[in-house]
Amino acid sequence: MAIPHSDPALRTGIGAACVHDPALVGGVAVALMLGTYGLFGVPVDLPLVVAGFCGTTLTYLFDRVWADPPEDRVNRPARVAWVRAHPRWLAAEAGLLFALGGAMGLYLAPTTLVWVGALGMVAGLHVVRQGQGGLGGMPKPVVLAGAWAVGGALLPLVDAGRPLGLEALLFCGYRGGFILPNLLLADWADRKGDAAAGLTPWAVGWTARQVRWTATASLLLAAAAAGGWGALGAPLLLVVLDAVGLLLMAGVVWGLEPTQPRTLLLADLVVAWPLVPAVVAWMSL
Repeated sequence: MAIPHSDPALRTGIGAACVHDPALVGGVAVALMLGTYGLFGVPVDLPLVVAGFCGTTLTYLFDRVWADPPEDRVNRPARVAWVRAHPRWLAAEAGLLFALGGAMGLYLAPTTLVWVGALGMVAGLHVVRQGQGGLGGMPKPVVLAGAWAVGGALLPLVDAGRPLGLEALLFCGYRGGFILPNLLLADWADRKGDAAAGLTPWAVGWTARQVRWTATASLLLAAAAAGGWGALGAPLLLVVLDAVGLLLMAGVVWGLEPTQPRTLLLADLVVAWPLVPAVVAWMSL
């Protein structure tokens, strides 16, 4: 996520750190996990939540910072400048995240560790294949949306010992369809820098209209999955409140310009919406 050069207040200081530091993305992962805990009424496993934050932040730290992708010099010049100005901070952050995440692993059940390891492998392959698209022939946004959905929706249930039946699978599909538009917008917004760096991802040949309609189709499929999940016994109020996130994402897709950095930042914040129904669920206990 980049900030326009005309906004110096957000290119330095706390504002820039909040936007450019990958910890923001780790916070979104925490919101998704807490949403699952609240909606399914299972106790929060703090070590897993902390490990999820550390793992997600580290993945994006390596992807955006240490890999130093050349396309970011066109797509995210403000972020590149901020990263180059804060090497010690980012190195200390990476060390702390490694230590804290590793310590949390000692408190996780073996089954949970297997799932965490699988997600870590996907994340590692994504970083290694920087700029080469998705995995297994699937576009990068689809792969990442699937990984986010599994980590945010299924992993807390696995850790809690809940069976992964139809309800859990519909919920995971719902989350994936909700997250995918964010990744589509971000990839499409980066197409010019990707092309300048000699990359040819799917987004280079798409128009804004194609991206918006594809994102809308994803949201409609997510709504259908949410309806199926709710029909299996999830509290109606929480289902409806959680589904407001689909409307918010649709507003981002159709109401804002995808190439504007603030659109991508807002899309990231919308993905954190599940925290709201989780708080409502906990308040009603």
